[in-house]
Amino acid sequence: MPLSAKSIHRFTAIVLLLFIISHLTVHLFALAGPEAHQSALKSVQWIYRNPIGEIILVLAILTQILTGARRLRFKRLRGWAKAQMYSGCYLLFFLFIHSSAAIYTHNIYGLETDFYWAAGTLNISPIKYGFLLYYFAGVLAFFVHIAAALRMGWPQTSPKLLTAIPIIGAVTAFLILAALSGAFYTIEIPADAMAYFEKNFGFLDLK
Repeated sequence: MPLSAKSIHRFTAIVLLLFIISHLTVHLFALAGPEAHQSALKSVQWIYRNPIGEIILVLAILTQILTGARRLRFKRLRGWAKAQMYSGCYLLFFLFIHSSAAIYTHNIYGLETDFYWAAGTLNISPIKYGFLLYYFAGVLAFFVHIAAALRMGWPQTSPKLLTAIPIIGAVTAFLILAALSGAFYTIEIPADAMAYFEKNFGFLDLK
């Protein structure tokens, strides 16, 4: 019996859930400094930074985008159903842009997508202002989508838990962005990373 689009969407969602949680955990290590972040990144990067892992991750992202886009419905939605739909829309956008940028940066440009790649987006003016909103909204949308999925799939889920999940997301986003923005220590963007940003965003008169 063939799997339905809904079942495929849920299966690939589990794959991406594990990846995103590990990704956010790595970024939280930035609170302890660049070296801690780099070490945490290397501890998980071997899973997806290989031909098989990368193909699985890219296919999961593409499948999630395609199956998610097919399920978009905007009429007569209320409460958590509306939250699920709109957070899902932003996640589709975020996953496409972020994964495309990472693949381009590492596989085509040849720059490591490490601490300094992420921190560069948040320490260089004027792009840092747009990336602050972009990343914050991405992390928050992820947690809102989880809460909405729980509410829609398991209506008996505690309302307190449903409220707490987006709050945890907002706090997580704030801590990650604060660390990568240099709130706790000075961040010097290496020359190779700076050259990357100059090539791709130099028309904005970077500082």
